[in-house]
Amino acid sequence: AGELQQMNTTYWAQGTSRAVYVLELGEMSVKSAVAALSTFIDEDTSLGNTYQKFFSYLVPREWDAEPTFKTLANNYTSPGALVKFFVTTTIATYQEWVSGKYPNVFAGVEAPSIGATEFSMAAPFQSSLANDPGSSNMVPPMAYRFMYGVTEYPPAGNGTLLKTLQDNHINYIGTAAEGGLSNKMLVAGHMLDGMPFNYWYSVAWCAINLELDLANEVINGSNTTVNPLYYDQQGIGRLQRRALKTLRSGISYGLILGQVIDTQLTQESFNAEYEKGSYAGNAVINAVPFADYTSLNQSDYADGKYNGLSAVVTPRRGFESITFNLNVTNFVGA
Repeated sequence: AGELQQMNTTYWAQGTSRAVYVLELGEMSVKSAVAALSTFIDEDTSLGNTYQKFFSYLVPREWDAEPTFKTLANNYTSPGALVKFFVTTTIATYQEWVSGKYPNVFAGVEAPSIGATEFSMAAPFQSSLANDPGSSNMVPPMAYRFMYGVTEYPPAGNGTLLKTLQDNHINYIGTAAEGGLSNKMLVAGHMLDGMPFNYWYSVAWCAINLELDLANEVINGSNTTVNPLYYDQQGIGRLQRRALKTLRSGISYGLILGQVIDTQLTQESFNAEYEKGSYAGNAVINAVPFADYTSLNQSDYADGKYNGLSAVVTPRRGFESITFNLNVTNFVGA
């Protein structure tokens, strides 16, 4: 109960823009609690992204050393698994997480001396949930976001340690003194695979919204007599245009890099162009033409199945290191 109060205090210190659920697993051992959470997640994700309700979980400190929790996290490491865990680890135990390079785990250590009402990882947990992508509400980089009601890891005497934590993608609360600011900030907003939180957030946004918008187009297309959606070349083009619109939104929201490109190639040709780097730095939707697709997948038309849409995106990220060159000279020109 005390830890829950700490989570609650630190979470709301970041702001009140996003509500949060508390999952009560009951009085049980850590191993049993992990098993109960596994069952809960299985149920939540059983019908796919559209029906999944929970995206990330802030777990108790004592789960850090539980082997079965690492097994649970490992079950959701695929790019299509939209389940993230915020984990509090320690200087003594963080290496056990580093070796796994989990793309779905945001791990961090707390300062040696924190307040009695503080749960440091609740701060970035709230900040991640507060993202609300929109054209006038772009998603900023996770690295170096201001954090409130938390204690910074003191840099004095810990420089080598903090550099090691950064190199291993273990997050911590630092200060913005390097920028002449007195705020506390998150260092450096990475998942354990080394990718910024925004990278996988952008991937999740694309997966969720492409599925949502394409399903919307199909369902609405079955409920209009003016412009029904049929399985033909015109219908495929309509689905592609809807997907392109989704990616344009992602670009304007600060999630995706580049500009939108549409292609109509066979999958083999599209893959070849991708391997050549033709689409680097852009957002691409390829739709295999009706004639090509049905000739290669003859049974799919009878089943109403079309697997010819492919997307390529490059998530946006922020600066994390800048090197400038300073030349000093005594030469005075004539």
